[in-house]
Amino acid sequence: MRVHEAKEGKKAQGKPCPYEPRRDQNRGRTRESNAPPRFDFVVELAELIAIPAIGARLRAPEKTDKVLGRKKNVWCEFHQAYGHPLHTCLALGHQLAELVKSSFLSDYLRETQGDRASGAPA
Repeated sequence: MRVHEAKEGKKAQGKPCPYEPRRDQNRGRTRESNAPPRFDFVVELAELIAIPAIGARLRAPEKTDKVLGRKKNVWCEFHQAYGHPLHTCLALGHQLAELVKSSFLSDYLRETQGDRASGAPA
């Protein structure tokens, strides 16, 4: 009881806390900061990674029996494991971003409005 009264007394006096308050655990980082950029491909991701020329450039992840995410009934074709859908696979996304950056996948990217508009009216 006395400890509680002492605590209340310190709060009422407005004295600063003798210790540093706990900081936010993520320290300013957002959950999506690790996420690769998303691209709009002309084919589905499952079809894209099935193309032999593209599949040969992707580093296959290690096989595992673990569930790789929160969704135990969702299959990732890239990892060949349950846990997350293919379109949210971080490992595949980072590798595809590298291939897009090197212009290897430029034939499979869908044109965006920004690419078509050159500033001059057609």
